[in-house]
Amino acid sequence: MTIDNLPAALPGNLTDKIRYSQELAHSNLLPQQYRKQPANLLFAIEYAEMLGLTPMAAITGIHVIEGRPSASAALISSLVRRAGHRLRVWVERDEQGRAVKAVATIVRKDDPDFEFRAEWTMARAQAAGLTGKSVWKSYPEALLKARAVTEVAREACEEALNGVGYTPEELGADQNPDGSWVVTTAPERTNQPGQTIREAMAAQSRPAPPTPAPVVVQETSERMITDPQQKKMGALMRQAGITDRAAALAFIAKVLGREVASRKDLTMDEARKVIDALEKQPQAGSPRAELEQRVIALFDGLDTKLSGEDRLRDLSKLLGRSVMSPADITDAELADLVALLEDCGGQTKAWDAAVDAAEAERAGGES
Repeated sequence: MTIDNLPAALPGNLTDKIRYSQELAHSNLLPQQYRKQPANLLFAIEYAEMLGLTPMAAITGIHVIEGRPSASAALISSLVRRAGHRLRVWVERDEQGRAVKAVATIVRKDDPDFEFRAEWTMARAQAAGLTGKSVWKSYPEALLKARAVTEVAREACEEALNGVGYTPEELGADQNPDGSWVVTTAPERTNQPGQTIREAMAAQSRPAPPTPAPVVVQETSERMITDPQQKKMGALMRQAGITDRAAALAFIAKVLGREVASRKDLTMDEARKVIDALEKQPQAGSPRAELEQRVIALFDGLDTKLSGEDRLRDLSKLLGRSVMSPADITDAELADLVALLEDCGGQTKAWDAAVDAAEAERAGGES
């Protein structure tokens, strides 16, 4: 069943929906959580109406895990595309044809120059303790793709998901052989098969047994990044030629000195720091930006790859001062660096010799 381009939900007033739920609850073709459960069906119908889906799309695509609605990856993909955003998903395989990585990207219709990207590998799933679940053992490729899709969707267009940004598996559920989802820690339900809507709702309204007092978590006083800050940061990144999500997060991590999973995780103060750093970056297409890109390309062309730390270390030796980023190098020095790297002809040995010679010459002049 495809969920793309589904029509609006079943029209009618509450009485019609209740009658519809009561009749449909007798079907043995429904997922287990809806059979003989008209109250559950009514919930699904109401949720379908909110999402603009048919009742059947919600019944088959939405799963409530411990009171929290979740959705299949297919439904989340449909909501993203229906909002007008471009979603692409693919899987990379090893030599034996086994899936090793799933990649999902989204380009928003109102921000076509920036690509949101999420990657899920089997190594990442294993590190997260997921691969031991039975559903992961049975469907590793599908779950890698689902994790990538939902992660990038939450990052790129959470407003299009209407609160269903997670799959049942992400909320801790495991899948039964019949395809239904189950959480062993879920609380017991007092509803019984065959109840009417009124009986089911009355049963759920009875006082619940006392529960332990909730743990009070002290709220942080730090205010989080604002929408204007996010928009300005995105615009400045595009001006600086940073259009890849991984490169954007790497830049933020370098500025803040810590890893971040999303721009939405930044505080207002951190966002200001990143924006300040971006405003100091040369705009893409400027002479300096072209020099920086040429230096990067020449470094990448060396026959022995140098890490970013190795490059900064060599540049510090070459210039005789600490170089922590390209911003520490003048335009004239960048031009000289391009010429020097071109003379090395892609040979790391020639580059190392040039660095050692500059260091030795400086040491001789000081003595």
